[in-house]
Amino acid sequence: MFVAFLLMQFIISTKAGLVNYVDGQVNVHLHEQVPAGTPIQTGPHSHVELLLNPGSFLRLDENSTVVFDSVELTNIAVRLIEGAALIETAEINKETRIRVTTGNLKVLIASPGLYRFSDDTASVLDGKVLIDGSSRAIKKGREITSVGGNYLENAAIRFSDGLDLWSRQRSSDLARANAMAYHERPPSNGYTFGGYPLWGVLPLGSTWLYSPPFGGFTFIPVRTYRSYYGYRFFPLSGFVQHGLSVGRTVSTSRSSSRTVGAPTRGSAIGSSGTSRPSYGGRMGGHVGGGHGRR
Repeated sequence: MFVAFLLMQFIISTKAGLVNYVDGQVNVHLHEQVPAGTPIQTGPHSHVELLLNPGSFLRLDENSTVVFDSVELTNIAVRLIEGAALIETAEINKETRIRVTTGNLKVLIASPGLYRFSDDTASVLDGKVLIDGSSRAIKKGREITSVGGNYLENAAIRFSDGLDLWSRQRSSDLARANAMAYHERPPSNGYTFGGYPLWGVLPLGSTWLYSPPFGGFTFIPVRTYRSYYGYRFFPLSGFVQHGLSVGRTVSTSRSSSRTVGAPTRGSAIGSSGTSRPSYGGRMGGHVGGGHGRR
């Protein structure tokens, strides 16, 4: 049944590191705000997704460890200790570049795209990175490796392993949550799935949107965004034009997450023992079908 009107809530956060999805054996909990200096670890056949600044996702491979050296939104610093990680970012500028360290390699993510990190190597699947402390840029289709104090640049390997497949599925799920929030509303300005609180400060105008049926946050861009994997995200302007009503501000504590309908453990999508919501034919058409751009 459609709800006549639901008040939107801004959940303002000044930190990166919110756990958005847990898959398998992970030492952090869903919707936990991971502080700087705390290792995030995955076990065999396990993954975890964390939110960085609005539109940027950190996805950690199985048997991997990362730590945030800084969780400030204007100075996000991620250090990969073991294994592999992907970072997808939809919007970025000079004030919100993301610093990533893997072994002896330090880079800055300088443009929207998809990046993979492992073994002193940064692979630019799409976008551009800068070597930290240098003006040297590594662009789409290239990778850089630190070896004995030198930097070796080569063509990037196109991965199709478990991390890539899992990242593709997450992009699909997030786009579905975005489309569901956009379409499932009556003319009277309500939602069928409860209030979708917004989360995140808006240095670029973009934000996160909490989706109760998905048990996590999706991304609302300034302009229509098409992910590396080919999935489309409806922009914030479309939500506003369709009657978004902004209400009070609350914090990102666990208690507030529970208040807005977030599950206290597990995940609503893809986790063991859970099932996917049914979207119907129209939803699949709007999301884009999962075809890559390349």
